[in-house]
Order: sequence, then structure tokens, then C-alpha cells
Amino acid sequence: MSDAPDPPRRLEWPWNENGLEEEPGDVVDPEGHWLPDSGERAPEFDPLTFDSVFRDERRWAPQHGVAGRSDSALPGAFLFPEPHIPAVPVDDAEDQAVEAAPAMAASRHRTSTLLRELVETGLLAILVFLSVRASVQHYRVEGLSMDPTLEDGEFLLVNSLVYSEVDLEKVGKWVPFWDPGEPGVRHVFHGPERGDIVILHQRVGVERDLVKRIIGIPGDVLEIQRGTVFIDGRELKEPYIQSPWSSDLAPIRIPSGKYFVMGDNRNGSHDSRSFGLVDEKDIVGKAMASWWPRSAWGLAPNEEPVLGAAP
Repeated sequence: MSDAPDPPRRLEWPWNENGLEEEPGDVVDPEGHWLPDSGERAPEFDPLTFDSVFRDERRWAPQHGVAGRSDSALPGAFLFPEPHIPAVPVDDAEDQAVEAAPAMAASRHRTSTLLRELVETGLLAILVFLSVRASVQHYRVEGLSMDPTLEDGEFLLVNSLVYSEVDLEKVGKWVPFWDPGEPGVRHVFHGPERGDIVILHQRVGVERDLVKRIIGIPGDVLEIQRGTVFIDGRELKEPYIQSPWSSDLAPIRIPSGKYFVMGDNRNGSHDSRSFGLVDEKDIVGKAMASWWPRSAWGLAPNEEPVLGAAP
């Protein structure tokens, strides 16, 4: 507390005695606050020199500019100059926003289109798979009852929808003023035909499904004489029979919804000659193709026999 204060310092004013800005020099304190009165007084306040006094850049801290303090400037010592970020003109920003909006919309549209196509493709694939699974079944031939047409161990694709039926009488009850006519129950595609190779549900005494060929259809009068089949008195010529056989069967009339089936190997086949006529509902489906072994690859030999001349 006993130390003597520092001697008063001189101030540097940016004007001369005429009120004009000049290089700073040693000027006595005009108000006498810092130095003893020496008779030198500051000039009267002149509005013309106000800016030169209070807006002189030498009167502001380094972090301030001539226009005043920056919004981002913090009080304290000046460290580094603030980075200069050029302002984007308003018109250019609006143009960029207008240009970006269609691009973003197009990108969203492409993304939504791609997702929709993926979903549709997936659903279509599932639908096709279920449809094929419901209409096509796999069967393996066991035994020689269809030899030489089908080999033992051959794999078949069987269409289980080709003989599907629809009851038009029930449909007609829901459709006003429509008479479906006769017959009331009809096939969607076609019914079992002569010469079709079919899969049958297991019969009495047989623990597995059977593969046979349709020989007689509803309405036929079928007779077998010494290994020759006659339909309505006409000889049935069967090119798929390779081995001679001998059998007799008295004439029978095949009723509606019933079928007479036999294997192509007539000497080694358990068929309608032993277990009788087959109901249509017991027919699983029609053989479409053979896919194994490679030597048998191709369409199933659904060969229709030919009726000879009438007696």
C-alpha cells in the first residue's frame, strides 16, 4: 500500500487541433483527468468528427470490427480470426432447393417402385409355387405291371387337377335367371379318357397307389376274348401291348362315373379284371411326364388305342 502510483500517461487522440484526423501524437489530456491542466483543451464536440472518434478501428478490441462486435465473438483475448464463410444469395438457395425437390421426389418414387416390384414378384412366386404344388404330384413306379411302357423305379409327374369337377347346380342357385342345364356336374377340363395313364388310390388288398391305363369309359360295353378287348363289339387295337396275353371276360356295361383299367403288362398286372371297376373319385390324376431316369425323360405315353371296324 506504500508503493507510489504510476505516473499519469498521455492519451493518443486521433484528431489535431483543427478537428481533422491525423497520425496520433502526444496530446495533453484535454479534460485534465489524467494530467495537470496545461491550458490545452479538447475542441468542442463536433458531430462531423463523431464517427472519426468513436468508430475509429483503433478504439476497438482486436476481435471487433469497424461495424462492431461479431455475434459469434466471445469476450477475452483475440486468438485466431473467424473463418470467412461466403453467404449464399437468397435467389441461388431457392434455385438449389427447387432443383433438389424433384430429384428427391424421383428418388423416393424409384425406391417405392422397386419395393413394390419386389413384393409383387415374391407374391407371384409364392402363388405359382402353391399352384404347382397343388396341381402336380410326384410318383415313383414300383413293379412291372406297366412294362415295357413304364420302368420299375421311374418317376412321374402327375396332374391332379385335370379331372377336376364343378357342380353347376350349386352355382346356379346363386346366379338368378340362369339354368346350367344337364349334366349338373361337369369337368373343368375333361374327364378321364381311354388310353390315359392314371394313378389310383390303393385298392382292397393293395397297400399302395397303383398306376394303370384306362381301357373302358362310361357307356362302353366291354368284352375280352382270348386276350383281345372288344368295345361295343369292335376290336380295340392296343399298340402299347408288347407281350401276348390270354384272358376272357364276359361283356359288361360300364356305368356313369366308373372306369375299367388294366396294366400294359397284362400277364403281370393286378387290375379291373380282379378288383372290378374304378370310381372316378379314386383316380388321383393323369401322368403328364417322366423325369427320371434320363432315358425315359419326356411326356408320359398316354397313347389312345384305336377301335377297329364295326362287325
